[in-house]
Amino acid sequence: MSNRIVFQPLITFKIKEILKVMFKKEVIEFLNLLAFFKGDCTAYLVGGAVRDALLGDNNPKDLDIEVHGVTEEQLLEIAKQFGKASLVGQSFGVIKLQHPKLGEIDLSLPRKEKKVSQGHKGFEVQVDPYLGIKAALSRRDFTINAMAWNPSQGLVDPFSGAVDLEGKVLRHVSDQFAEDPLRVLRGMQFCGRFGLTAAPETIELCKTLMSEFHTLAVERVWIEWEKWATKSIVPSKGLQFLADCGWIQFFPEVAAMRDTPQDPTHHPEGEVLLHTALVCDAAANIANREGLSKDQQLVLLMAALCHDMAKPETTEFIGGRWRAIGHEKAGGQVALQFLESLGVPNWLPEKVIPLVENHLAHCNPATPRMVRRLAKRLGKASIQELAWLVEADVSGRPPLPQYLPQSMKDILGLANELNVQQEAQKPILQGRHLIQLGMKPSKEFSVILAKAMEAQLDGEFSDGEEGIEWLQSNVIVQA
Repeated sequence: MSNRIVFQPLITFKIKEILKVMFKKEVIEFLNLLAFFKGDCTAYLVGGAVRDALLGDNNPKDLDIEVHGVTEEQLLEIAKQFGKASLVGQSFGVIKLQHPKLGEIDLSLPRKEKKVSQGHKGFEVQVDPYLGIKAALSRRDFTINAMAWNPSQGLVDPFSGAVDLEGKVLRHVSDQFAEDPLRVLRGMQFCGRFGLTAAPETIELCKTLMSEFHTLAVERVWIEWEKWATKSIVPSKGLQFLADCGWIQFFPEVAAMRDTPQDPTHHPEGEVLLHTALVCDAAANIANREGLSKDQQLVLLMAALCHDMAKPETTEFIGGRWRAIGHEKAGGQVALQFLESLGVPNWLPEKVIPLVENHLAHCNPATPRMVRRLAKRLGKASIQELAWLVEADVSGRPPLPQYLPQSMKDILGLANELNVQQEAQKPILQGRHLIQLGMKPSKEFSVILAKAMEAQLDGEFSDGEEGIEWLQSNVIVQA
């Protein structure tokens, strides 16, 4: 089973009492010591660590601490008392500290931000050590991230983020939200990660930012999609948010799936985008159940998102029902176009594309020949990864049951027997075998070895000795 935290919101009136014991002793000691070095300063744990503590994570990985009442120089000197500390590039007012017990900590000073140009980086930053915690929190994006905590004051929550968190509502803090268009995509991944639904006023505000999408660097866009894929517990909520605020149009391969009909016998849930969203939810559940790594979950979720992307272009009404013949094979190119538009790492399409193109392979009878060839077609992806995608696909059709089809179980069983569950068979015959038989190296080698690989996949030989016999029977050997 996975150690991944399944967040459970806590009862609001108990928050202050709970938070007193939710943070590790070392965190509390550190906050108190920061204040000790300069008596009139106050250190607050802010942002995600507070949010996640309210959801049941008492061991936050990312510690952001905001220190009020000190200058940047004073904070740097204080930080050096605890470990290696340095200013972060051009991020004015932020210090990175390597703490021996707590790991990397971001120490920051309260600051004001003034919008001076379009885009995610179009801000002028001004540090103000005496800004006050409420004003400092007001510059944050969503109420669930606009909370702070320290040992003496407990929870500081001027915008009722805890109430929104418990109610599963995503709500912007103020109209300053509109100054940074990247916050819309942050909203997408937060909805997926915490199962949130955006407040109507937040949806309307996001709609007004559509003209600024083009100012976002593709690298920043991918960061938010990657978080959606690797951290979501209900990824469909993120897709719903994109649809509600209109930003889905900037991802045309996703938007095209809306309203594409499906045969109600096989897909009683409805149109293709709805099915895709449900498949993504099932994939997130499988990733949690199997304890998948971040990269494994990224592959599975992106394959789930992409698996039916060619249905809009292949769907026709044939013989009294909707059919999308060949959508799995055609989906490879559509998925590749989508992934490249996001600027994904090069290794990801190499795994996602073959999964998309083969997600209906289980509809064919499982034979050793079929399984060996399937493993070969999957390339850098694996039959096990395909099985997770197939289970997610089949499970994304409520009210039909969620399960792994017996045909896919048969494929997995054969793959295990043939030792191709994780990767395809490697060629048994090499150029050296041809040389042993008296052949001289030539361009013909590649042709012969390609035929030999086909024969191997067909099961005509399974080891080197049998391979040599196959060569002697099927290839004219010239000394």
